[in-house]
Amino acid sequence: MRDFFDVIRNRRSVKYYDESIKISRKEILEMLNEANITPSSCNFQPWRYIVVDTPEGKEKLGEANYNKVQNDTSSAMIILLGDLDYFEKFEEIYGAAVDEGHMTEDVKEKFKISLEGMIEATSHETKRESVYFDCGLWAMQFTNIVHAKGYDSNIIGGFDREKVSELFELDESLIPIMLIAIGKKDKDARPTTRIPAENLVTFK
Repeated sequence: MRDFFDVIRNRRSVKYYDESIKISRKEILEMLNEANITPSSCNFQPWRYIVVDTPEGKEKLGEANYNKVQNDTSSAMIILLGDLDYFEKFEEIYGAAVDEGHMTEDVKEKFKISLEGMIEATSHETKRESVYFDCGLWAMQFTNIVHAKGYDSNIIGGFDREKVSELFELDESLIPIMLIAIGKKDKDARPTTRIPAENLVTFK
C-alpha cells in the first residue's frame, strides 16, 4: 500500500490501458467497499454503480461512451449512478446503525421523522445537486483507492447519459453521473500543472 501523499500527488488520469491486465471482481468489490466510507449528506450514500467488465458489456457501453480507447482497453468501466430515491435506504442504513450500537431505536425513529419532513420539502433540483455532490466525493475517494492498490483510473464526463439510461434500462430515479475507467496503464499519463493556492486564496 502506498503512502497517502504519494497516492494523491501521483495519481494521473490514464487514457491507455494494458489489455492483458484484468482486475478480479473480488478486488473491484474490495475497492468499492473501501470507497463507500466516503461521507455523504445525512449518510444517505446515494451512489450506485454498474461494473462493466465483459466484452458484451463494453460493446454496449461503447455506444454511449465517447472515450473509445478507455472503454475498450480498460479492465473495467464503472458507471457511477446517483439515486434520487436515496431515502428508501433509510432503514437499511440506520437499522444497521441500531444493530451495531451506534444509536438507539428511539433516536433512529425521531431522526427518521425529522428527515422525512426535510425530504418532502426538498425540490427535485436540490436533490440532484446533493446527489452529484456526494457522488463527486465518492469518485475521488475511489480513484485514490484504485491508485493506492497499484492500478490506474480516469474519471469520464464525456458520454451520452440518456443513452446509458436506455441501454442499461435504468430506473428513472437513477442518474448516470460519470464513468470511471480502471486498469493498469499501458502509456504514462501526460503531466499537468496546477495553479498555486496563493493565486486562488482569500483570507479574511
